[in-house]
Amino acid sequence: MKVLITGATGLVGKQIVDDLHEKGHVVHYLTTRQEAIKDEPNYKGFLWNVKEGSIDVKCLDGVTNIIHLAGETVFQRWTDDAKKRIMDSRVFSTQLLIDTLKNNKHQVEHVTTASAIGIYPDQQDGRALKENEIPPTASNFLADVCIAWEKIGALFTQLGLKHSIVRIGIVLSDKGGALDQMSKPVKYYAGAGFGNGKMWQSWIAIDDLSGIFIHIAQEQLEGIYNGVAPNPVRNRNMMETIGKVVGKPVFLPNVPKFVMKMMLGEMSAIVLSSQHVSSEKIEKTGYTFEYRELENALQNYLS
Repeated sequence: MKVLITGATGLVGKQIVDDLHEKGHVVHYLTTRQEAIKDEPNYKGFLWNVKEGSIDVKCLDGVTNIIHLAGETVFQRWTDDAKKRIMDSRVFSTQLLIDTLKNNKHQVEHVTTASAIGIYPDQQDGRALKENEIPPTASNFLADVCIAWEKIGALFTQLGLKHSIVRIGIVLSDKGGALDQMSKPVKYYAGAGFGNGKMWQSWIAIDDLSGIFIHIAQEQLEGIYNGVAPNPVRNRNMMETIGKVVGKPVFLPNVPKFVMKMMLGEMSAIVLSSQHVSSEKIEKTGYTFEYRELENALQNYLS
């Protein structure tokens, strides 16, 4: 394959690029920075500017698959300005890709766009949420972003292309991201759960998340797939398992919900929401998880 990736320099994008190269595929990527442009046999960069609606159409040369990950991080205080940037970065970048494909000759057959499990409603029971259980959705800004991103992503099908969506869970990696933030206080004996500690945490190892994106592209799968591991855990259990792996006990009481809201504002919905999400659909397509159990994943990324 020759794959065009947006967000190739992000945590997930970098892993996908590395794994595509390992499998012998060629990667084109879009960037906003001239200094980030590389021109190698299997890795070529091209400029785009979402605000100005400009893009180097040469990025499509020979490309058969697009993986669209780009979007401003949601891990920031949700001021009105931040909300606008977060939403616009996803909607406008997707529209720019659609317009570019519509107005130029290309060989693209399949597009995968990202979303998040934050689209699912907050639930404390053990019922596994599946891809066809929307609506109802969560009632917060993150859900609004996911709904808007998925809605505009579906327009790729109007161009005659195959389209898929990956709803991403909590990504575990040794290169930063959520696990780094969760493990830091544990290493200093300050680890604790959040709220009542019973929220479901649907996690995924970054190796498996990359594997899912590549599997979907290779098989040209269509529809929505949850990017989560088969065995989610409760929040307190996750923190205690992190403690077990790093050799530091998690003994402090949970941080109360109201404290989390004071610290993070509206963004606290990300860490306080509970989603027990099913991986059954992607497994039925033939994807085999490398990390099915939390402790095995943590041993790999924290040891």
